[in-house]
Amino acid sequence: MNKQEMNGLKKIIQKILADEKPKTVRELVKRTIDLTGKSKEEIYGSIQEMEKTKTIRLGSPKIERILPETFSSFVFKLHYFSIEFWLIGFLTLIFFPIIILIPPDSPILFLRVIMGILFGIFIPGWVVTNIFFPRIYETISQIERVLISLGINIGISIFTGLALNTIWIIDSIPFVVVVGSLTIVALGISTTIRVLVGSNRHKTITYWFKSLFKKSEMK
Repeated sequence: MNKQEMNGLKKIIQKILADEKPKTVRELVKRTIDLTGKSKEEIYGSIQEMEKTKTIRLGSPKIERILPETFSSFVFKLHYFSIEFWLIGFLTLIFFPIIILIPPDSPILFLRVIMGILFGIFIPGWVVTNIFFPRIYETISQIERVLISLGINIGISIFTGLALNTIWIIDSIPFVVVVGSLTIVALGISTTIRVLVGSNRHKTITYWFKSLFKKSEMK
């Protein structure tokens, strides 16, 4: 294939990318074969050269998580958000009896340790993070979400310990009650926010609050 044919092939590849937006390289190659009759080796070679010269940019497909529009579809349909909701809800419910009822000398003490670690460093912070960043793969990446969750969870643990030391006593039972209750409340709030965002009703509520504040300022 001479230089002129190579340039013509590259233009066709660019046109396919611009007009048809194939999701994978395989789709791009197949469509190029249909239009040009060139071999896979020639097309792959052109694509690699175009990527090296930064004429085109290929990457992994972006995973989209579309927020459900209703509470029933959020909770009862099988998707990422419902799995997360039921998993966190189940772990929170068993968190109470496992920490409170399993004695230190029990042969299943490892369950208490696992639950203590999960709720001591991760789960409450993850749920609170979902309140501020309800969408997935948009505002922040999942790695950033994990890091933010760890930071928030550390803050929750420290604040809970200080509060209990001041007004009550630091013990497993009050700690479980506070952290578990906070997780349940945060899960309810994050679920509500995600449904509002998914149905775009959050815009109406935001507009209502802005109008309310404007009226109060005018008075």
